[in-house]
Amino acid sequence: MSLWNTSRDDGFRTSCPVCGNRLIGDSEKGEQVCPTCGYVTLAPADSGPEWKAMDLEEKNRRVRVGSPTTLALHDFGLSTEISRTMRDSHGKYLDPAMRATVEKMRKWQSRTRTINSEERGLSNVLSKISELCESLNLPDNVAETAAQIYRTSAKMKVAKSKSILGMTAATVYLACRKCGVSRTLKEVARAAGMEKGSVARYFRLVLKEVEKDYVPPPSVEKYISKLINMAKIDPRVEHLALTLSRKTSDSKISSGKAPAGLAAAYVYLSSVMVGEHLPQREVAEFAEVTEVTVRNRCREILDNFVIRQEFMPAK
Repeated sequence: MSLWNTSRDDGFRTSCPVCGNRLIGDSEKGEQVCPTCGYVTLAPADSGPEWKAMDLEEKNRRVRVGSPTTLALHDFGLSTEISRTMRDSHGKYLDPAMRATVEKMRKWQSRTRTINSEERGLSNVLSKISELCESLNLPDNVAETAAQIYRTSAKMKVAKSKSILGMTAATVYLACRKCGVSRTLKEVARAAGMEKGSVARYFRLVLKEVEKDYVPPPSVEKYISKLINMAKIDPRVEHLALTLSRKTSDSKISSGKAPAGLAAAYVYLSSVMVGEHLPQREVAEFAEVTEVTVRNRCREILDNFVIRQEFMPAK
């Protein structure tokens, strides 16, 4: 007989109700036994799988669970969906009569997933949020955060009678800032097919009514890395730009300034110091700022700080 100790607080009794001594368990019979008085009680049912696996690969293959719940779907991904493949369990194509029946079932099943206008509207907006995040190549946590923000705004009646595209773009941009993903307002507006000013107006509305706390934009360092990757510049320039950004992090420079403009200035100064001779116009285009902004940020950095040769990375 194989025994186990029941000292853990996992649903088993730890002491005998008759004599008070500690119980022991019989794993083969699923019982708990008192070794002193012989009192027997049934152990809780095993909630584990009914199958056994010899290795991790076999265990993963035998697992029979669905996809995890997600905020990006109006029903949290708990409902089922009839596939369009029109094949049976053996992989064979269905006959024409059964295809018509399955198509009718699929149509009614998709209709019953949204039982009222609120769910239909929520499903529409969440699908657009997922499409916008996919077009911007954003990670899943940004889509989940944007879905949570919109659900909160819908519950607070902030999203009522508002533009679907405007609320979609605003929630995605706010989610990018909360998750620390470097996407500018112009990028989000362009992907959503809207004007930057309209998205900014909806963003201020959501920030004021729903979030209520100021959410800072991503750091200048993240914009520098993004700019270097987009322009495919020498990594030495990135290293020097990040060093200059850390050494010159001062409120006189960063207060009230867009991080994209500061990142472009650091990259341009670093390219000149390294000897890359990157045109200022190209840096401004990749950062989506004007050349005047790059020149002004460079002038402010050089007027307030002295850049010494020791910052130069080794070749």
